[in-house]
Amino acid sequence: MDPAEGSSLQSALELQGAMLGRHEQELSSTRHSVDNLSAQFAGLVERLDRLTLSGFASAPSTVGPSPLSSEPRVNNPPTYAGEPKSCKSFLIQCEVVFSLQSRTYASETSKVAYIISLLTGRAREWGTAVWESQARCCFDFESFKDEMIKTFDQSVFGKEASRLLASIQQGRRSVADYSVEFRTLAATSEWNAEALVARFLEGLNDTFKDELYAREVPDRLDDLISLALRLDARRELRRRARMRTEPVASTPLAPSSDESEPMQVDRLRLTAKEKQRRLLEGLVCTAQLKVITLSLALLNSPVRLRG
Repeated sequence: MDPAEGSSLQSALELQGAMLGRHEQELSSTRHSVDNLSAQFAGLVERLDRLTLSGFASAPSTVGPSPLSSEPRVNNPPTYAGEPKSCKSFLIQCEVVFSLQSRTYASETSKVAYIISLLTGRAREWGTAVWESQARCCFDFESFKDEMIKTFDQSVFGKEASRLLASIQQGRRSVADYSVEFRTLAATSEWNAEALVARFLEGLNDTFKDELYAREVPDRLDDLISLALRLDARRELRRRARMRTEPVASTPLAPSSDESEPMQVDRLRLTAKEKQRRLLEGLVCTAQLKVITLSLALLNSPVRLRG
């Protein structure tokens, strides 16, 4: 081999070896950098997980329930037209709505506006005038309620309720109707329990009172009214049962109003054709009788006709 060629080949091999050595160093450095980046990334992921978990555990829930989702759905009370004896009951029904939907009617103005929206007739005219004038009661429910009671309410209570309670009678009403009015007056009167029991008994009808006294009369008003209602229901059932079992009286056939009609035989009504035939026969017989009578009269007469 030529010495020059051998020297050139050796130089090339040495150059290749040096290049391979540098590539190996670069690969090792790159591998080390990748390992460092992987470690840093893993550390960042771990820190992010810890921050996320701690944030969920400590931070309060920002998503609350829907403002109206937990409130029950309530029907509106019947409208109010200004009836004197229905004012307080209407306002109480509105207060029930406010208590069940407290978030919906959280402000005083919303309560007043809700009540005005249910007014009709003369009550609506009054509410419209108050709202348009922006009176002070429009911004406070209790004040508006007081004004409405002063304007429309004429329900009895206190001494007036006691006076009516002292004279209440069942009359022709059922025990149920009588007990409803009695309870209404008793709720606003100042009578004690014993007086209410005695007055309820006194107001019953005599026949029903006797039936009630035949049993042990309860000492409490609620028990007494319950017993009276049961007895009244039984009496009604017995009355209906008697109506079903009693025989229905048969109505006799009315006699014919045309008894003097000559064309009736043995109270049997004749047909029109039979009536006409018998009428003609009667006329013929009458005519024949007249002819015979006239002939006999002429024969017996002393006067002779000249020829």
